[in-house]
Amino acid sequence: MAELLCPKCQAPMTTIERSGVTIERCTECGGIFLDRGELERLETAEAPGLTGTRPTADPASPAPARRPGRL
Repeated sequence: MAELLCPKCQAPMTTIERSGVTIERCTECGGIFLDRGELERLETAEAPGLTGTRPTADPASPAPARRPGRL
């Protein structure tokens, strides 16, 4: 099999496996590349560990200070 090259930076790609899905990852830029259907397979395989919510700011914490300057 020919060595895969990153479509972004042309560096060699390495193959890793996660949750039974083979993923190609660039050794230089760190980009990951999935074949058709692999994202959905990863989502299904890892869904039990996901809560489906994103972290939000603590309402008790103060808002970040605004810096003067241009918008």
